[in-house]
Amino acid sequence: MGDGAAVSARAGSGARRFAVATVVYSLVLMLCAVILPVDQALALLRVSLSVGLLGGGGLCLWAASRQRGVERLWRALMGAMLLGGALIGTLVLLGNLGTERAIPTPKNGVLLVAPILPWLCGLAGLMLYPADPYDIGLRGRDALPGRRWHLVAALDSVIVTGALALIAWILVLDRALGAGPRSSAIYYFISTGIGQTLVVAVILLAAFRRPRRPLGLLLLGGGELAFALSTLASLYSAIHGLGDSRPVLNLGMAVGPLLIAGATLLPPAPAPPAATAVGPLSETADTGARRRWWHAALPYVPLPVAAAVTLTHLPRQPGMPREVWALLALFLLALIRQMITMADNTNLVTRVEEDRLALRRQAFHDPLTGLANRALFADRLAQALARRDRAPNRLALLYCDLDDFKHINDALGHAAGDELLRVTAARLLGAVRGSDTVARLGGDEFAILLEPLADDPEQISRRVGDAIRAPITVADSECTVRASLGLVVVEPDSGPISPEALLHRADVAMYTAKTNAAGTLTIYGPELLGPRSPSALRAALGAALRGDRAGGTLDVDYRPIVDLASRVTVAHEARLTWMHPDLGPVQPSRLVVVARSAGLVPALDSQLLRAACGHASVLRGQAGGPVPVHVVISAERFADEATTREVLEALDVTGTSPGDLVLGVEATSQAPDLAAAARELDHLRALGMSVSLAHLGRYDTSLAALRVLPADIVVLDPSFTEVVVGSRHEPRTAILLNALLTAVRQLGLTVVAAGVDDEAAAARVRELGCALASGRLFGGVRTGRSCRPAVRG
Repeated sequence: MGDGAAVSARAGSGARRFAVATVVYSLVLMLCAVILPVDQALALLRVSLSVGLLGGGGLCLWAASRQRGVERLWRALMGAMLLGGALIGTLVLLGNLGTERAIPTPKNGVLLVAPILPWLCGLAGLMLYPADPYDIGLRGRDALPGRRWHLVAALDSVIVTGALALIAWILVLDRALGAGPRSSAIYYFISTGIGQTLVVAVILLAAFRRPRRPLGLLLLGGGELAFALSTLASLYSAIHGLGDSRPVLNLGMAVGPLLIAGATLLPPAPAPPAATAVGPLSETADTGARRRWWHAALPYVPLPVAAAVTLTHLPRQPGMPREVWALLALFLLALIRQMITMADNTNLVTRVEEDRLALRRQAFHDPLTGLANRALFADRLAQALARRDRAPNRLALLYCDLDDFKHINDALGHAAGDELLRVTAARLLGAVRGSDTVARLGGDEFAILLEPLADDPEQISRRVGDAIRAPITVADSECTVRASLGLVVVEPDSGPISPEALLHRADVAMYTAKTNAAGTLTIYGPELLGPRSPSALRAALGAALRGDRAGGTLDVDYRPIVDLASRVTVAHEARLTWMHPDLGPVQPSRLVVVARSAGLVPALDSQLLRAACGHASVLRGQAGGPVPVHVVISAERFADEATTREVLEALDVTGTSPGDLVLGVEATSQAPDLAAAARELDHLRALGMSVSLAHLGRYDTSLAALRVLPADIVVLDPSFTEVVVGSRHEPRTAILLNALLTAVRQLGLTVVAAGVDDEAAAARVRELGCALASGRLFGGVRTGRSCRPAVRG
């Protein structure tokens, strides 16, 4: 428990003990007022009044000394009110009680004003009592009250205080001031009654705010009300010549100060809770509605009472008495207040309508791009299909998925990714008609509803693809984004189709495009629902990974890597292959796309690692020495410690030496954190493994990897090898490649040329400094029986 919580707990415990003592004290006083003779009871109550004022004031100041800021100030003002009342009351009662004096003149008029001064301190303290405006839930805690709110609060104060003062004037004060000579105690009671009336009125107003500690305000109100009622009762008795025959009426003067002191002993008000859209967390909708209703009705509660008292008083007054004018003024203020409230209600209704429209837009639009979201798109699609059922027409649905979004988002940051999505949304809107619906379905997926369809949908789709592919500058970097597009066209004579089925067809077409080649368009046809469909391929790959023959078989090919000088096989490169039961061999690039979309890349890498490690153990036994096996894994996976654990586990399970494994790193340009990958590779390299930078020259391989990663070997992509040997005429690429090879040799890295298919190519790459090579020239691949590794027995 923190220091603040401990202090609050101690304060709460002390307040509870004080409350028990106050209740016992009040019961004893009441019993004495009833049982004791009048003179003795009055003497006891007067002593109790002085003790209550002095003791209560002292407790208030003691409580203030233990607080800070506003919490200290309002407690100190309450203490000043009680001590000031004790001082003035003692002087008046001891010096003037029972002495007949004239009605105060300007010379002794201070007698009428002085008793009001302590209660002004109480008014200031109440104004500082921690509370919030009643409509804080509607405006929010950070919004300041406007001028209308302050005007309504002022009118409420004047109306309530005026109504209570009018009632007190008619019933007590008018007769008291017009009754001729009275003791100065009467004027003390009059002044005190006026001050307490003001304080009670302010308490009533404060109660209809949001006090942060309602119990404290309740104790303050109870103490002031008890004091005021006893004061007015004593004044009424004195005016009507009843004397002090009813001591119990003075009980409130003795108990009231203690209730006020009890309020100051409560722990400080807690920090305001966070406000929600509908109000504070601690208040229900019903409670808030009741509070607002009472706040609106507050000024009108004392008005009918004041009107009834005034009308009852009228028959005894000739002409148009001043009380009637006062009552009319109060009703006029109430009318003005009502007009302001009506204006506020009108503004509130307008604001609620604006908020409703804003919430509706938020509910049906993507907050980042402003496009329709999935809910609105589904509704528009359902309406379009319903119109088609009534009057057959032609419509189309285009599904877009950004192929390079994850790479840009990881490499340049989420802010750049968000900017890319916003620019893409604007380009999609610019590529279609205003009547078409463009939506962001989530992540980097978009959909376009073309309805009614008049132009060639394939031409529109290609225009959309061209718009997306236009270069874009984000985070001070120029990049080009491709999108895989799936198009489904609904002809007028085709049968009925549901929105879900139409979306599924577009999704199938899009994933087929992504599987075939990134950045292409695929038009949906029935043949896509066969084994070539993305969903069927994902399911088949998962089955093959589990060993289910229905999904085909997964094997590992081992391609030899030879020394160009001696033509001796010095290593093998392990590659995963998939034999589909219907489609036959699946291209490696397509296998990677299917594995990524199915989330099976980690599982496939694990299988490949274990198989390669087992094969390396077999090769060592056959050759009598190490024949390393290259295993290529994406750089993104090496950034995760889990991949390091997988590598170590594969070595342990198969009993393979770390020196028999070469870890190839590919797709370095798509890795969000090359530095993290470098740290993990450094750890593995320290154990004896070698690291190669695979596919150098491919579009997804970054030259920065040469600087960051701890590479020992560089493997040229076959496309670079074709340029080297001259089978592809790209002069600019040749110049860059020669410079790159020079830099690699200066770094002391071994260069492997992949894709060497004849002797001329072998001679050329050897001239350029490539010590090792792989390709068809060096024999066929050696196929492992399966992905099951050779496990140490």
